[in-house]
Amino acid sequence: MKNENSGSNTDKSETNWFSGSGQLVMTVNNLRFDKPYRKIGINVFGGLGYSSFEVTPNDATEAEKYSGATVEVGAGLAFRFSKKFNLGVEYTVAQVLGSDGDLLDGDNNLDDNRTTYRDALHWPHLSLNFNIGGKDKNGNPKTEPLYWVNPMESAGAAISELEKRPIYDPTDTDGDGIIDAIDEEDNSPAGARVDTKGMTLDSDGDKVPNYKDKEPFSPPGYTVNGDGVAQVPKPITESDVNRIVDAKIAAIKFPTPNTDWYLPIINFGDNRYDVKYSEYEKLYHVASVLKSHPELKVVAVGHTDDRGPEGYNAVLSYNRAKAAIETLVSQYGVSRDRLILNWSGETSNLVPEKGSSQINRRVEFRVAKGETEMARPEGKEAGKGSFKGNKDAGY
Repeated sequence: MKNENSGSNTDKSETNWFSGSGQLVMTVNNLRFDKPYRKIGINVFGGLGYSSFEVTPNDATEAEKYSGATVEVGAGLAFRFSKKFNLGVEYTVAQVLGSDGDLLDGDNNLDDNRTTYRDALHWPHLSLNFNIGGKDKNGNPKTEPLYWVNPMESAGAAISELEKRPIYDPTDTDGDGIIDAIDEEDNSPAGARVDTKGMTLDSDGDKVPNYKDKEPFSPPGYTVNGDGVAQVPKPITESDVNRIVDAKIAAIKFPTPNTDWYLPIINFGDNRYDVKYSEYEKLYHVASVLKSHPELKVVAVGHTDDRGPEGYNAVLSYNRAKAAIETLVSQYGVSRDRLILNWSGETSNLVPEKGSSQINRRVEFRVAKGETEMARPEGKEAGKGSFKGNKDAGY
């Protein structure tokens, strides 16, 4: 802030000031007996603070500094608009402690060991208060500071609660030992046993009360007659068992014989698709099945292990299935139209083995059930080897 003297001293100075304080606030008019809240609250407050400021004359290069305590008092009015919002208008007076506090007067007191002024700072201010609330010890919403609440409210609420309590009345109309005030069945039959709520007992829950029930503890799971007696069926005899077993056997539908053939699997070398001589015996078995059953067609499905790119493995699995089919056609005289080429790449491993796996480098054969020929997958040539087909192989 700028300081300018109007006396003989016409020098100017500049003051930089920083302060903070804590205050104790008390409402002085919240005690009333007709309403729980006032709409206008009168507040007084006081507190201590801390100030730090420096004064620099207009023609000086070094500032005079001071840090010390302040005392603050004030009063205000608060206007309650709702439980969530109130508006306050307040006025505060603050006194800086210590003689050096007069540096606030600017250059009047620079280089002077005596106090020439005793300033009291004062200012008005407006506050907007929003109550975000919480919950009290009973779990109820608490959205307003207690200084708005009438101290007599809790006592008045307790008295009102006592007034709401019913007067004790020992009347027991049906004489079952449960007074009418808590009796949920105030016309129970004479002599009938009741529970703590005055309800006629039904121990087995069969809808027949105990005073009428000839079997108060009927076995569960059975229907009961009008007297509450469970209708338990007669014991099962040996003839009953035989009849049940015969009926069950007659209802059994035995599965039809499986016409699927178990056909062998041939394996391949690492990154190769030519058929090894050690696998010819397996192909001979496939050819024998086809020649013995001319109605059958066989699907040849090529596979690889999981090394290499997926597209490369797709072409390699195609080449393996193609080589197996050409060997069956050229070496064993199987008609090409009875063989269906499929490929699966690396997606159908027999064993979950990472890396090189001869078991996964294979061609499987199975009896066809509506499959169709799969075309060669897109991609460059894959694998090493040769085909032994001829013009009868259909390629």
